[in-house]
Amino acid sequence: MEANELKAVEGTVLEAWCGVLGLDTVDPDVPFAALGGDSMRAVRVLSRLWRELGVELPVHALGNDTTAAELATAVHSRLNGQAA
Repeated sequence: MEANELKAVEGTVLEAWCGVLGLDTVDPDVPFAALGGDSMRAVRVLSRLWRELGVELPVHALGNDTTAAELATAVHSRLNGQAA
């Protein structure tokens, strides 16, 4: 069940990245900055995840080198009561 939960979270993260970055698709292994992400867009992504999933992450959770897969793991951990 945990793998399915992580996949669902990753899907939400990818949707957030696509929406904020204005992209149709995002490779989950490409860093945020390589896709055009910056600090303002990072705040928008984190805000969207907070609204959609109820998870609050520190701004540094989404750095320039962070991939969607890495962020999804951090979100999943936070949702399961672990520090991200």
